[in-house]
Amino acid sequence: MTTVQIRAGAVRGEVRGSVAVFLGVPYAEPPVGALRFRPPRPVASWTGARDATRFAARAPQPEVTGRGFTGDEDCLYVNVYAPAAPGQYPVLVWIHGGGGVLGSPHQFDASAYARRGVVVVTVGYRLGVLGMLRLPGVSDGNLSLHDQVLALEWVRANVAAFGGDPARVTLAGQSNGGRTVGTILAVPRARGLFHQAIVQSGTGVGSVVHTPAESEAVADAVLADLGVAPAELATLPVTRILEAQQRVAAASGTLVTYRVVVDGDLLPRSPGDAVAAGSARDVRLLTGTTADEQDLFSWLQSGSAKLLGTGSTMLDEERIEKGVSAYRALLPDWPEDKLRNRVRTAGDWWLPAIRLAESQHAAGGTAWMYRLDWRIAPRGRGLGAVHGLDLPLVFDDIGNKNWRFLFALAKPDPARLQAMATQMFDTWVRFVATGDPGWTPYKPGERITRLFDDVSTTVSDPDAGQRLLWDSF
Repeated sequence: MTTVQIRAGAVRGEVRGSVAVFLGVPYAEPPVGALRFRPPRPVASWTGARDATRFAARAPQPEVTGRGFTGDEDCLYVNVYAPAAPGQYPVLVWIHGGGGVLGSPHQFDASAYARRGVVVVTVGYRLGVLGMLRLPGVSDGNLSLHDQVLALEWVRANVAAFGGDPARVTLAGQSNGGRTVGTILAVPRARGLFHQAIVQSGTGVGSVVHTPAESEAVADAVLADLGVAPAELATLPVTRILEAQQRVAAASGTLVTYRVVVDGDLLPRSPGDAVAAGSARDVRLLTGTTADEQDLFSWLQSGSAKLLGTGSTMLDEERIEKGVSAYRALLPDWPEDKLRNRVRTAGDWWLPAIRLAESQHAAGGTAWMYRLDWRIAPRGRGLGAVHGLDLPLVFDDIGNKNWRFLFALAKPDPARLQAMATQMFDTWVRFVATGDPGWTPYKPGERITRLFDDVSTTVSDPDAGQRLLWDSF
């Protein structure tokens, strides 16, 4: 056991070899009762040493199986993985993904980073209706974003107690977590709380936000489904809210139904516009995608994907059809389903990542671009470089039970898999520690991109023909 004194009180974690682990450390008061649908309040002080050897509850959410629900509203906690030896280490703050309705920090073991001299903080935050509802008189919205910013403020105030350097903080996330990182780049209150950012497969990053009217339309749909007055939401059982949340998502026709809102306050303008105007000019940015993001959702279409919604995040059906036609002319030997997946991968993930890097460069900032091209199975023989494949790799944790399903259809050679994990993990550690992943920053005209594969390469403007197709439609 090991005990650390932070601002609110002492926490007692455990030492696992060279790693000190502190689980379930509160950064906010439980958002329950009168605090449901309210911005988080910093946690009150306590006396004695608080046990920090077990995860706290995950945020309320559907089971991945689609049957039943899990979690608890008392979910605003962080987990800290730190080198056991004293020091002043760089810090990585991780925001988990899950479409804004699923996931938790419990899925990630950051011990490998701590063994390499990085303090990692994984963050729990509110999801779905409980985290993103905007309904005048009930909730101002953006509660999940408020949670995440408060967690960053907690890091600034407390991470030195764990050996972390609050002047060297990298904010990172994947999928909804990546989109969240892209959104926080536009939050004035978060300025100075982190100094580098990693956006991994950030679905529609820079664009996937609601106007107040759009957000309130989603809230109206939830209310109509529940058949209750707005004031009743504050006291409804969580399971009833989650049931309505899922029905509205299934009917929405979009992969991401519940979104943060441009509220003129915490988020004064869209992230894409803010980054283009220089909101993240001083933040060093690493961004990229996997080559075959959409393969995962096609595979899950009849199962877990319904928990998120089933449509595209960025493209309506007309643009998808135009994309398929354009890609068919460029890739005439590809079957229809693969063309469709390629269009969705580009529209929802690849192009938004490129636009983010372009905007960052144009505003005077620095960005690096990567793509994971390493495939679980050869093209056409199962899952490729799917959405989420980067997770066990960048955490150097290929045995993690949460990602084993990715290898269910094809069992890649363990040595080959570990070699890919070592490559990506080493790159992420280097970026967190030095601010440079090891290749030339991204600039229009050169478009230097690192392609991670069995033999990784650094190339200029990969798949330029496919990128240019999007200018026509």
